[in-house]
Amino acid sequence: MRTSPRLSPPLLPLVAATVVGVVVTALSLLVLPDASTGPPPPPAPPSASAAGPLAPLPPGEELLIASGVDESSKKAREQAVREWNDKHRNIPARIVPVAGNADRQRDQFKSLLDPTKPDDVDIVNLDSVHVAEFADAAADGSPPLLAALDASAPDVPNPITEDMLRDFLPNPLLTCYWKNRLYALPYNSDVGLLFFQAGTAPPKTAAELPRALAADPAVPRRVAIQLSRDEAFVVNILEQLLAVDPKLLNKNGTPPRVVQEDWEKALAVVQAEVRAGRLYYPGGKGEGSAEEKTARAFERKEAAAMRNWPVWFGEIQPQPEVRRLFGPGILGGQNLAVAAKSRHKAQAIELIRFLTSAETQRKLLLDGRFVPTTESAYKSPQAQSIPYIGELLAAVKEARPRPITPNYYEVSSVIIENLYPAVTEGQHGQLPATFERKLQDALD
Repeated sequence: MRTSPRLSPPLLPLVAATVVGVVVTALSLLVLPDASTGPPPPPAPPSASAAGPLAPLPPGEELLIASGVDESSKKAREQAVREWNDKHRNIPARIVPVAGNADRQRDQFKSLLDPTKPDDVDIVNLDSVHVAEFADAAADGSPPLLAALDASAPDVPNPITEDMLRDFLPNPLLTCYWKNRLYALPYNSDVGLLFFQAGTAPPKTAAELPRALAADPAVPRRVAIQLSRDEAFVVNILEQLLAVDPKLLNKNGTPPRVVQEDWEKALAVVQAEVRAGRLYYPGGKGEGSAEEKTARAFERKEAAAMRNWPVWFGEIQPQPEVRRLFGPGILGGQNLAVAAKSRHKAQAIELIRFLTSAETQRKLLLDGRFVPTTESAYKSPQAQSIPYIGELLAAVKEARPRPITPNYYEVSSVIIENLYPAVTEGQHGQLPATFERKLQDALD
């Protein structure tokens, strides 16, 4: 799975229809931080590298990239690093796998980046929601765990300039900033898509969804989503709530004013969809992520449609029909950042530029179904052979990042602890009286 439970996934987009014909479009509203609190509007991008020849690494040393396990069948990320090594034999690099879900990965990244720990690490491949946390200076005055990459960086001779950012899509790039400074480059994006059984003409509008769900009378007229007790739930439930009340989250990523009554009203609508079975999660114990369980249930024709990540397109037979969500999705993906304690920052920055280049992005798309972060990667003739490439590009452009805050882990935890029981145990929209205060505190 590309997105991470608890701080990742998902991205949120899907759709469900009510019996009375009110279509709950799975949308997602989320937020673009303003210049005072988060990433500035994406710079009008630019050109090429001004750095001179890179110094070779000392004998026996290599650039170490901490990253989640590459689950693509062709190990596309490992191929990209091998290509770098072929071209830069004096600056070898190696991926150090970080296992586990997003929670475990977050803890391990934090330990690896800790300047008091002996671990060597130069680059970390972070879930996009972790960048702000690791780029934020600690309350006790401790410096950020990540190195700034822009011209304000004091200790690198080859900072990322605005002219090097031209090809990146604005939304993924937004997640790389904290307090108007660049701390990462977007490695791969992600956004949910709506899958339909093979041979079903995807609906052009949300109003046509019931027709598409009824295309095969033998398949239940429902949309499979992810409601596991982790970040997949956060992504999917926020998506559904925002379809009812888009004001629950601010568009610019700043902390919203939480009003308990508004959340309860929206939650009641979503609960009704889940209880009626129009929103379906196969769940159950056993191996596999929520996304995998949903995909396998869809493949077994337990649901006429499914909201899931693009990577699942190649895993399902017969080949499904795909379209973007009827509302903006929640942006997922990973960003490459340089460890503040790295001894090889200049070389690490050039490796990041190589891995996020349009050419590498194109290969990651074709060999691993990683969602590109550069627009030109979508335009290549090879990419055009992917049936849903146009829908995917539109979906990424329409997607919104989750709130950009160092406290996102706390925000996610409050949502899971309070909303998960209400949705899965049928509490009729009632939330604990402390929900409003706890979520507001986490957002602030």
